[in-house]
Amino acid sequence: MRKVKLSILLNNRAMTLIEVSIALMVFSIFIVAFMQGQGGNINSSIRFKEELKIKDLAEIKMNETLISPPDFRVTAGKVDVTKVKYDYKPFKIEGQSDYEYSVNLFKVMIPEFENITGEEEEDSQNPNENQSIQKKIFNTFRKNMEQLVWQILVTVRHKPTGQTYDLSTWYYNDSGNVQININ
Repeated sequence: MRKVKLSILLNNRAMTLIEVSIALMVFSIFIVAFMQGQGGNINSSIRFKEELKIKDLAEIKMNETLISPPDFRVTAGKVDVTKVKYDYKPFKIEGQSDYEYSVNLFKVMIPEFENITGEEEEDSQNPNENQSIQKKIFNTFRKNMEQLVWQILVTVRHKPTGQTYDLSTWYYNDSGNVQININ
C-alpha cells in the first residue's frame, strides 16, 4: 500500500484542471493585449494613409496656385487664421470627390514705425532728423513689402471626417510696383 501511494505521488505528470485554467487565463491575457495592439496599429495606419492623401492634395493645389497665381489686387487684410473664411470648392481630380479645398491670400502686414521703435505719440511729434529719415525709409519699405509679398494658405478638407490640412507659403507678387523715392 505504501508503495502504491508513493508511486501515485511520484507519478503526478498529468495536469490538473487548475493548472489548465491558469494557463488559459495567461494565454487569453496575452492574446487580448496583442489584438488590441494590432487594432491600434491598423487604425493608425488607416489614419496615416488618410493624412498622406490629404497632404498630397494640398501640395497639388499649392503648386497649381503658384503656377497660375490669383489676382493680387484683392485686399485680404491681416493674417488671423481664426477669422479666415474658408470658401471650399470640390477637387476636379477624378476619384477625389470626398475632398474639397480653399485658397486664401493674405497681405504681409508690417507694424507701424512707432510700434517697432517703442515710441509714443508725443515723442513722434518732435522727431529728430535721423529718426525722420528712418521713418520715411521704413514707411517706403513697408508699402513696398505689403504690395510685393503675400502669403498663400491652402486648406484641404476631407468631407466625411472633417479632417483638414493647412499648407502655406510666401509668394512674391511680380506685378507689384516698387517705389523707392523717399520724399
